[in-house]
Amino acid sequence: MIQPNDIMNVEAEDWAEFKKKAAQDELFYDGPGDLLDTVEGRAKFCRLNDSGVFRKDDPDFPQYKIWVFNNKGQGLVIKRRSHADPTLMENVEFDAEGNQISKSYEPA
Repeated sequence: MIQPNDIMNVEAEDWAEFKKKAAQDELFYDGPGDLLDTVEGRAKFCRLNDSGVFRKDDPDFPQYKIWVFNNKGQGLVIKRRSHADPTLMENVEFDAEGNQISKSYEPA
């Protein structure tokens, strides 16, 4: 299974082949937004990925990352720069079904 951070290790000349392989993966998503934007997507991500920390560029704050702390089959936490106050980090916790459990803030 392709892991979310694998994309950062693909050389430009291997991109087309990587994209074909990725499209066959269970976690492949090419809809609007992001896989983690939906309840179903978060549940799928939590169920299929190993426990660990994943990151990707934040489209709203390009110089920062979105962090996902996954506990396989148990739940996940998404940590990103707050839209309301960019000096804070927003931590949103989800259960294994992708439903929000809590939200907290901490200094960035």
